[in-house]
Amino acid sequence: MQNQPKQPLEAIVKFFKDKGYYMVLALCVAAVGVSGYLFVRTASDTEPVGEQPTLSVPLTTEKDEETVKPQANQRPVVATDGAEALTEDNMETVQEEQPEVKTITVRPLEGDTVGNYSVDALAYNTTTQDWRTHEGIDIAAAAGTEVVAARAGTVSAVYEDDAFGTTVVVDHGDGYESRYASLNAEPAVAVGDVVDAGDVLGTVGTTATVELAEDSHLHFAVYHNGQTADPEQFLAGA
Repeated sequence: MQNQPKQPLEAIVKFFKDKGYYMVLALCVAAVGVSGYLFVRTASDTEPVGEQPTLSVPLTTEKDEETVKPQANQRPVVATDGAEALTEDNMETVQEEQPEVKTITVRPLEGDTVGNYSVDALAYNTTTQDWRTHEGIDIAAAAGTEVVAARAGTVSAVYEDDAFGTTVVVDHGDGYESRYASLNAEPAVAVGDVVDAGDVLGTVGTTATVELAEDSHLHFAVYHNGQTADPEQFLAGA
């Protein structure tokens, strides 16, 4: 009779000894399942499934292209502070407003022309008593009369010519050069001197051996790019 109260307790202990392992295993599986369910539920709430990030790209309209794209015949205009931008129209205006530089020409001295320019026909020379060309003009003047530069330029040569005596050559820088011959032996200029129209080069002499039979005069000749030119046309308007 004293052992009966212990039977239920022994039965429970025996039950847990026999079935306790399986019960603990079942509880672990249930706990893992619940944890997995909660994890998936939380993830699905924070990041929607199936949504992909998108990239927004601004579209260029035809109007924008017309605004940015320059015209084919448009030229860039450069302007500086305080200066008017130059365009084709006002560039032409500026060019038109440039003052024209006029070449000043004067006669080398005042006097009558006693020997004409003649390269297409022969002229009679009273000193040599023959017919020959004459590549200049002879301007009558008394010995000692001042001879001046017909145009501005640089003295490129001073020498004694076998035929035309003491000679001064002025280079005018535009392809033209003028020659002053039969001067007195000591000219007033030297090679390299810069002269203006009207500056004195020397004085009339009688040093041209091929024209000694004539009265005193200046032999004046003009050359353009190395070729003889008509002195009267060079002096036109002087």
